[in-house]
Amino acid sequence: MVKNRRRAPRYWAHLKASLSLPAEGTTFGVIVEDLCVLGCLLEYAPWLQVRQDCELAVEWKGREFRTPAVVIWKSVQGKAGLQFGSNDPANQVLLREICADLRLKPLVRMPEDPE
Repeated sequence: MVKNRRRAPRYWAHLKASLSLPAEGTTFGVIVEDLCVLGCLLEYAPWLQVRQDCELAVEWKGREFRTPAVVIWKSVQGKAGLQFGSNDPANQVLLREICADLRLKPLVRMPEDPE
């Protein structure tokens, strides 16, 4: 049996964004490689730590999507996965509009669990 661990479709994004770290009072420019309604994949952010709170901001067609997030994983190559925090309904609508304008990523087959 093939399992899919994804809970929401992913979209090719490659969007410029800013990532704020409130605890440090710093903001960095980042690239959002993949985006979905639950979170995103940052192309390169090696300074982040797992479970670190942050805020992501993306400009989209003259509007700004801004959301609290938490780093849920990072790779040795510097990629990082963010899980979005709660968004107000208007912000959620904007996120869905952004995703609808992007190209859907195909599902990748996950390996079967060993028995």
